[in-house]
Order: sequence, then C-alpha cells, then structure tokens
Amino acid sequence: MLLMVACYATLIVGVLPLPPDADVRDLRLALISCTFLCVLMWITASVRSPRTDAVVLDKARQRERRPSRTLPILLGLAIPLASGAALVQAVGPDGEQGRWVSEVYAAGGGAYEIPIEKVLDEPDPTGVNINDVDEYAADVMVTLPFDDGARTVTVHGATTVGKPVKGDTVAVMYAPGRPTLGVRHNDNGFFSSGLALIWIWALTFFLCIFTAGVFAMSRRDRIHSVRRFRTDVHGPAALVLCMGVLFLLPGAFFHTSTWAGWLLALVAASTPWLALTWVVQRRWRTLTRT
Repeated sequence: MLLMVACYATLIVGVLPLPPDADVRDLRLALISCTFLCVLMWITASVRSPRTDAVVLDKARQRERRPSRTLPILLGLAIPLASGAALVQAVGPDGEQGRWVSEVYAAGGGAYEIPIEKVLDEPDPTGVNINDVDEYAADVMVTLPFDDGARTVTVHGATTVGKPVKGDTVAVMYAPGRPTLGVRHNDNGFFSSGLALIWIWALTFFLCIFTAGVFAMSRRDRIHSVRRFRTDVHGPAALVLCMGVLFLLPGAFFHTSTWAGWLLALVAASTPWLALTWVVQRRWRTLTRT
C-alpha cells in the first residue's frame, strides 16, 4: 500500500503542468526517491517472506486472502499515468528560454500582469484568434516595481487580445530582486502549450480506461502472482523503468532543445509499456511451463 501511495503521488505531480522552477524539480525528485525506497522495501519483504504459503483450512482466513479487486485497476491506471507524466516533462520552455525561466523562479520572480504605459510600434496580428478577437504583438513600455525601486522598461513582442492600448495589461516575467536578468513577455502560460497538454491528458485518460478495464477483466490471481519480487521477472522491468527516469534528467537539469526534450520524453514514456511487456511475457512462460 505504501508503495502504491508513493507511486501515485509521484505520477500525479508529474502529470500536472507545474512551474518549471527548482522547487518543483526537487519535489519530483524527492517523490521519485521515496518511490525507489518503497520499491527496495518491497523487494526486501518479498525476499525475506516464505516462497510458498501454508495451506489454510480456515474458510474465514481463505476469504481474507482472496486477491484484491482494486490492485489490478490501480496497476492498470499507473502505466498510462507514468507515460503521461513523462510526456508532460517535455511541455514548456526549453533551451535558453528554459534556463532563463528557471533563473527567474530561483531568484524569487515569476509571471505578473502589468499595465501598458505606452505602445512603441504598430501592433502586428499573430494569426491567433481567441473568442473571435485577433491577437496582436507589439513592443510596449511598462513600469515594474523592483526591490531597489520602480523602473520603466521595454517589453518586446508582448501579445494582447485585441490591439494594445495604454492601460491594457500584458503578462511579463521578471525577478524583482535581480534586475540584471531582464524582463520578457510571458508566453509560457497554459494557452501557449495547452494543445500539447490537452492531447497528452486525453490520450492518458483513454489509455487509463483501456488498461484498467483489461486488468480488471483479467484473472486476479494471475496479477497477484507477480506481487512477489523475482529477479528474472522484476529485475529487468525495474531496470527499464529506471532508464526511463534517467532519460528525463537532461531536460530537468540542462534544459535541452525542443526536439531533444520531446525525443527523450517519448523514449521515457515507452518504458512503462516495455516493462509491462517483459513481465507479461515472463509470466506467460512460467504458466506454459507449469
């Protein structure tokens, strides 16, 4: 149960579009480490427990030992969630922009809505239409409150719904305590990456329904038979899953380019299914031999 709780906490935090700051990264790594510790505890308990259960004659105790109905469903949900969490790590700023955003968050900054003081050039339509209103981009002048006093700065390429005028607000990112980081228009909101997130969440949702249904209709005793750790079954599967986590580390620490981040995320997203395939294949060999 403890392993399942740690696993689901890690997956839920992973599938949410949290800010790309160091605190969120450390939280995810802490949850992964906690899950890894629970896996080690599970392996230790499996190795130390007897290999075969004694015959139970008491019918009441036999009913208590019946396979759980919820475990197959929980396992069926965990696999798509793991893939979805891996894909979500590729969504958001990357490369030089990702490094800058991380520095802003690390310096105590973030995203703010600031009123426009002056529009510096002719707004250009971006081609995006929101609720039948065109989006425009323009260089604007805003006044930002820094720790050492207010400063008037220019924000390049700020986008607004409708032509920007004085008094409209624009989303900017900066760190009040570190003016040297500069100021940029905040284009890392939900709508800038919302399409990718919607596709990932939708795919994860339907795969969760499918795999949970398949696992629920499977024989519960067969699923419960793989609960005990076996080196030839769970060892390679655990190694594959660990490789999936390692594929996500470059994007978390070094802010890889967009194509590299998505490639690594796709490879990491495939590892839960590869691990499942290995376990099923090894279990099928054991059943056919017996």
